Amino acid sequence: MTGTTITLWQAGTAEVAYTDSGGTGPTVLLIHGGGLADWLTPLAAAPALAGHRVVRMVRAGYTDAPMTPGLSVADHAGHVAALLRHLDAGPVHVVAYSSGATIGLQFALDHPHLVHSVTLCEPPLLDTLAAPADVDLLRTTLGPMIGAVMEATARGDLPTAFDTFMAAVCGPHYRRVVADTLGPGVLEHAENRCAPFFAGEIPAVAAWTLDRAGLARLAAPVLLVRGGDSPPLVHRLVAHLADLTPTATVATVAGANHLMPLTHTAELADLVAAVIAGAVTVRS
Repeated sequence: MTGTTITLWQAGTAEVAYTDSGGTGPTVLLIHGGGLADWLTPLAAAPALAGHRVVRMVRAGYTDAPMTPGLSVADHAGHVAALLRHLDAGPVHVVAYSSGATIGLQFALDHPHLVHSVTLCEPPLLDTLAAPADVDLLRTTLGPMIGAVMEATARGDLPTAFDTFMAAVCGPHYRRVVADTLGPGVLEHAENRCAPFFAGEIPAVAAWTLDRAGLARLAAPVLLVRGGDSPPLVHRLVAHLADLTPTATVATVAGANHLMPLTHTAELADLVAAVIAGAVTVRS
């Protein structure tokens, strides 16, 4: 199946899904962030990637199947590897966004033979990725919000949990941006289906630990993309992650924040295309 057709596939005990453009050029694997399966849907259709084989993965927990409990970041990375073997699609250029960046990075560390390059867009604000001097500030800044989200999830108030998280991470205008870009039905579906994200994915991502020794050995080029309007914590996290990654390049997209894949799709696609072409060589 090709183009925008969603194909369901069983990765062990977990159900995932994917679209496959069927292009004959280099293969690009898109791994979405948390809360919405469609974060990278516009990127999959970007003109800069025309002709490439673009595989957009829908991770476990984002189909209509029940979420397999207890999935770790490594488990999700294993699903990526299994899907690529099923599609005979490796090695690939990985593009991973937000919480999906932990999965994309773990996949690259666990399966380096399946990876040509790694682009991480707006990596999540996690202790394991943050500059050491920022860890306490990170906990102070995000801790109360995460606590409120988990309380709302526990009492079954998923719309409040979703809105609290998204407004804090993406800004107060996220609803308009998502609705204008993806359609209002996407928001309603995400609100009704966000329990696996809050109850499963967030704890798994929080428990994940970056393998710094493995990162130092990673041979594939890594592009770290941050929004020019993202908070200083994000900028410092990206800079710190770049310092840990010998093959890293940093790119800043002017005027963008965490909604970058929806608001600055063309700019992100141009960066990905440049990585594929080997044209990204210096930090900026």
